[in-house]
Amino acid sequence: MERNLQTQAIVLSVRKFGDLHKAVTLLCPDLGFVDAIIYGGRKGKKTALAPLFSINDVQIYHNPVKNEYSLVEAVSTFIPTSIMEDLACTYTAAFLCEMTSKTQSDEPEETFILLKDALTSLDSHPELRKRITASFIWKLMQFSGTAPDLESCPVCDRRYNEDEVLLFTNSMGTPCCKECSDSERLVLMPGSRRYLRFTMPMDFNQAIDVQLNPAAEDRIYAYMLRWAEIFSQTHLRTLRELLNF
Repeated sequence: MERNLQTQAIVLSVRKFGDLHKAVTLLCPDLGFVDAIIYGGRKGKKTALAPLFSINDVQIYHNPVKNEYSLVEAVSTFIPTSIMEDLACTYTAAFLCEMTSKTQSDEPEETFILLKDALTSLDSHPELRKRITASFIWKLMQFSGTAPDLESCPVCDRRYNEDEVLLFTNSMGTPCCKECSDSERLVLMPGSRRYLRFTMPMDFNQAIDVQLNPAAEDRIYAYMLRWAEIFSQTHLRTLRELLNF
């Protein structure tokens, strides 16, 4: 691997590293997830380098001896001004980034584009926050290859009726018919299932343009948030805060 790398990066998280430095977790379309240090990042001009949730053209230095990355330069192509001015949007962006970081993907470029589209849409259309979140979760599941087709039960293979209410199987982490369920924690109503099926072949930007009435949007949003933690197979720290909005 070359020592000096130039690529794009979304800043997923920022944290202190010693008294003078910052550590960042980046998502790059070619490198995937990268933990890098910004030396001097808490002092002087470098404090503004690579702000949280920003999208940047970056130069990264790789030290092969220590197997350590440092962020040398970053030119922001997107700064989440509106997101950072709205608490609900800030928590939403944090959730999207955390879920991304805890989801394995063989195609980092696909995930990078999805998160980029979600963050820029959230910044320009905060009123679509819930729809953006639900669509992001659904698309991320599809990218990981774990999204069910919602046409038939994954346990017994019986085809669902159009107006059938689905429950959930924890053993497979997916909706299923009532007879095969082992949990009533998640209930997928027929209208919500139709929406997920309808948006499944769409790209993210097309999906968030699909109109929903407020009650339907709230139901789908709440369902997808609960499903997200099961899908991630880990505790999502940002989910608790997001559920307060």
